Amino acid sequence: MDPGWFMLYVFMCCEAVAVAVLTMPMPSNYIRKLILDGLMSLWKKVPNIRYVSYAMLLLNAYYFYVSYSWLHAEHDKHSERYKVTLFREQRNSYITGIGLGLFFVLRRLLDLHTQLYNARIAQKALEKAAKEEGKKEQ
Repeated sequence: MDPGWFMLYVFMCCEAVAVAVLTMPMPSNYIRKLILDGLMSLWKKVPNIRYVSYAMLLLNAYYFYVSYSWLHAEHDKHSERYKVTLFREQRNSYITGIGLGLFFVLRRLLDLHTQLYNARIAQKALEKAAKEEGKKEQ
């Protein structure tokens, strides 16, 4: 197996795990904060992870372009070698396309969970203020 494809596969699996964790229901805002803090601290405090992520995104895009361009080129469509190579290139296109999609889904999920966490904090502050206001009126 080509080392580039192996790296893309491992990176895609890591992205899939992170997306799966972020799409699970969160039992409380505290758990959401722990998960967000863990993922965001990795992203912000360890710049190498960010650089590797962007490098893998570019590698993914390049490999997708190579696979996609092969699929739309003219070939001898009656040979067995063509069928085997076609299968391989289609598989590679799926792997790279899913990897590209997961990267953007992961970034959006992190943004959405951050917004949801901040909204719930603001909502609890408003509820607490309204409760204290109600006590003062009595």
